[in-house]
Amino acid sequence: MLDGRLRVKVADVKGSPRVAALVEAQLAELQGVDDVSANPLTGSVLVLYDPAQVGVEEIMEVLRAGGHVRPPSGDARPSTSLSSGLGSIMLRATTEFAIQSLITALI
Repeated sequence: MLDGRLRVKVADVKGSPRVAALVEAQLAELQGVDDVSANPLTGSVLVLYDPAQVGVEEIMEVLRAGGHVRPPSGDARPSTSLSSGLGSIMLRATTEFAIQSLITALI
């Protein structure tokens, strides 16, 4: 992020030109926002703004208020059933391999 330039991934924008246009319109209403470009192919929203008039937090608040991004949860790591399930599978496989290796070494 450069001063006066913010790029945000917005899942709602990806695949939806209608939502992309809505996000552009909502952000363009903020005083100090000079240009907004929401790309429905990538889900990326580029905001060019005057940092003396508006800050990143105000821009993000507009996206949150529109329901386009979720508020920060306080935990930087996403906790999904897929990632935790994969972790337990890897742990189990590693443990089984270690036990098999130990048994083989004892024989």
